[in-house]
Amino acid sequence: MGTIMTRAKKDGSQSYTATVRKKQKGKVVLTLTETFPSERSAKRWIKQRESELKAKGALDKVIQSKRRKTWSDVIADYCAASPNGFGKTKTANLAYLQRLEFGKFVVEDTDDHTFFKLAQDLLIGVQAPPTDEKLDCPEHYDLKPRLPQTVNSYMATLRTVVQYGGPISGIQMPLAEFEAAKLTLTHQGQIARSAKRNRRPTLDEMDRLMAYFYDNYMADTRRVPMHKLIGAAFALAHRQKALSLIPWRDFDDNKARLTIRNMKHPRQTVGNDVETWITEEGMKILSSMPRSDERIFPYHSDTISRLFTDACKILEIDDLHFHDLRHDAISRFFEIGLGGGSRDKILKYTGHSPDGSLSRYIHVEQEGDKYEGWDWWPVLFAPL
Repeated sequence: MGTIMTRAKKDGSQSYTATVRKKQKGKVVLTLTETFPSERSAKRWIKQRESELKAKGALDKVIQSKRRKTWSDVIADYCAASPNGFGKTKTANLAYLQRLEFGKFVVEDTDDHTFFKLAQDLLIGVQAPPTDEKLDCPEHYDLKPRLPQTVNSYMATLRTVVQYGGPISGIQMPLAEFEAAKLTLTHQGQIARSAKRNRRPTLDEMDRLMAYFYDNYMADTRRVPMHKLIGAAFALAHRQKALSLIPWRDFDDNKARLTIRNMKHPRQTVGNDVETWITEEGMKILSSMPRSDERIFPYHSDTISRLFTDACKILEIDDLHFHDLRHDAISRFFEIGLGGGSRDKILKYTGHSPDGSLSRYIHVEQEGDKYEGWDWWPVLFAPL
């Protein structure tokens, strides 16, 4: 016979949780639970479940059904089995997929249309329930369309679970169905890789940004010294998040080396610690920073991005991102023939692997150094 537990809610009302348990050979093999607003409804549910389970073979069928895993289950298994965790984007994508209706689908019941429909829902902007229940409201579920490149990111993340999650969860994954859906989605243009970006700041734009941030900092030295961060970005060629996390202990000023922890990698970011070489300008900028914190640049990457974006709006500099400074840096390394112009040598400065995506950052525009004799070098090299 089932049991009913009464619980008092915050608003003073009561809820009734009904539970039905079944045993075989003295062990509980099935537990069904449901919560109702009235005791009468809870009793009716218990009576109905008990009646259904009395039918021949019904108990075994329900037990087997309960053992089947949903996509939310296998994603949880996949994450739990990964000792080093994942990067920020992959972690967020997996958690979001779990909260979508897709997360409730049973893996064994998934076909190519299920994957196709998931991508379509993401594209039109279907929203998963928020992680914070306080933010759950009708307005939250308004459609917010996504770009094909964004949808592709979700599908690429899911593919790792489809490809490698089977042995972890002990089930057969529908890899062929996933690949069939992906081919159709690509053909229809509903998923797409990010377009190659080749935007580099002009010398005039860099002058205006440096003047803006330097004047702001001199007016109030409690502000983020963005002029130093801009200099570091195109002298060192590292991402803004990497710059904001580098501790002094990873800076070897004797060998002119900098270790980048968990350097972003398409397959294995966590644990991917890479020792990089430092340019002459980079050494001077790093040495100019005060050792008043564990980190060389103790500022949050989101703050850096926001300040840069706001400055570009104020200065009417169109379509320039902080990450474009990395493109500018690497392209400049080739233009000035850093390390003799050898690709292998330049990889030492950027931290890319030989089979990595360095070519996406090379947008050579001239021979020689557009920053030669730059008026802002003395400012960048001066102690902060």
